[in-house]
Amino acid sequence: MIDLAVVTSVWGDYGKYLGAWADSIIAQDVKPARTVILDAGVTSKASILNAQKRLEDNGIPCLVRYKKFTSVGAARNAAVSAAKAEWIIHLDADDELLPWAIADVEKVAEGYDVVSLGAMRNGEAQCFPGITAEKILAREHGMFSCGAFRKAFWCKRKWHTHNAWVDSTFWVGLAHLGARFTGIDRVGFVYNQHADSISHRLTPTERKAAMRQWVNACNLWTLT
Repeated sequence: MIDLAVVTSVWGDYGKYLGAWADSIIAQDVKPARTVILDAGVTSKASILNAQKRLEDNGIPCLVRYKKFTSVGAARNAAVSAAKAEWIIHLDADDELLPWAIADVEKVAEGYDVVSLGAMRNGEAQCFPGITAEKILAREHGMFSCGAFRKAFWCKRKWHTHNAWVDSTFWVGLAHLGARFTGIDRVGFVYNQHADSISHRLTPTERKAAMRQWVNACNLWTLT
């Protein structure tokens, strides 16, 4: 069975989503070996404790760790650091796995280092079954934040902490390291978006800067 941990990092009022987050993990056909909730300053501590109890009552270990929020990347890195597993899925607190997600990763894990999970986003299925490292570096979109990856590659290149635009560049960094990418040809998680989501709060200037950062990273990795 795949040695995989599902982790999340949460702050502010995003704790309100942890119930559905936990339920989607409990519903997995293949259960994760463990879970981690990184509390980076969540408003409701009860939401974390309730999610932890729900997971552990269903036989899924859940480790809770605290780290003061300094950046999106630092919070994610702390969550992954606490997870003792070969494979990691960082599932945002407001997103939900579909029941077959981990089983799909397990089927292809032996030959790859990164697995792209398809998303149900705004009612539309978006999947990238043909994704490769070469396509990632050629600036082709092929990963959402909720992808599975070998922790050994994260150890070599973690999420950067320069700004909040960390998702696309994280996968670019792993591609530069030679990670083997593949994608699942069906939806594996529900990508929920809200008015307070980071992507919704970016100004036009910030969007341009984020795009420039991604393009530059594809050409040459400098985000150390």
